[in-house]
Amino acid sequence: RFSSVFPSLSVALKRREQALQEYRRLQAKVEKYEEKERTGPVLAKLHQAREELRPVKEDFEAKNKQLLEEMPKFYSSRIDYFKPSFESLVRAQVVYYTEMHKIFGDLTAQIDRPGLSDEQRERENDAKLSELRALSIVADD
Repeated sequence: RFSSVFPSLSVALKRREQALQEYRRLQAKVEKYEEKERTGPVLAKLHQAREELRPVKEDFEAKNKQLLEEMPKFYSSRIDYFKPSFESLVRAQVVYYTEMHKIFGDLTAQIDRPGLSDEQRERENDAKLSELRALSIVADD
């Protein structure tokens, strides 16, 4: 999910995976020579394969150790990355709902005037509607 935001993380994971594949390939080569009969040429190839394996193994272990140390730090720091966005969202919602509460309170006060009966409200509404109907919006030519 974070690969587009944190490209160095995905690069580090790919490098570790490549080192792991190289390590497994050379480890299989060493195991193949260890299973063969111990003759002079096989022992020489086994020694050479072990020499090839040593730096690759050290490289993989270093990359793996680095990721094992840094990944927990990364996951715990993701909160710091998203926290400002969440705070802004909450603040925006507070402002929005505060304004809406104020507007609806004002509208309720205007509509719900005490002392008026339903019949009086109905007459007021009918009077306002008749005023609106009497308006001439389109001029006659």
